[in-house]
Amino acid sequence: MKIDYDFLINKISDSCEVLEFAVKKDPLLMIKNESSIIKLTELNEWLINELTHSKFRNENNERIITECIKFKNILNNLKVS
Repeated sequence: MKIDYDFLINKISDSCEVLEFAVKKDPLLMIKNESSIIKLTELNEWLINELTHSKFRNENNERIITECIKFKNILNNLKVS
């Protein structure tokens, strides 16, 4: 199976931008969508873990991990607020 890394990286990056925008517009986002935020956090952690422990380490994996960590930080800030 061929993976379109650029597409995947762009989707994660877009998710970061959308989440940042949503947080600015609605400070109560976590309270209103707690279960969804928790699920997003779990899936993001899973992806980071899978890519970190992959035997196929390459530049694309590193780019995806970077975007996932950015997403993780946004989610963590959301939980703290």
